[in-house]
Amino acid sequence: MFMKDGDHDVDGRIRETLVDLRPLLHIDEATVELVSFEEQTGTALLRVEGDCPDCEMSAANMIEGIAAHLRARVPEVKDVRRIEPNDR
Repeated sequence: MFMKDGDHDVDGRIRETLVDLRPLLHIDEATVELVSFEEQTGTALLRVEGDCPDCEMSAANMIEGIAAHLRARVPEVKDVRRIEPNDR
């Protein structure tokens, strides 16, 4: 089960990392938010919106870059998955 309000410490560190990455993502006209974190599997679900298809960073590269930062700063994160903007 994905937790929206559970495990605040990990959620908080994920959110802080995403805030730190926002200036870099803004260059490619993208925004990212944590939808949920599954503690059992270490999976973070992210909603990424506005990535620019003509910009330097493709959506896949963007997620890989975000995932690398998250795993480095929040060791509990083992996997990062992107969900579509309209998915909940």
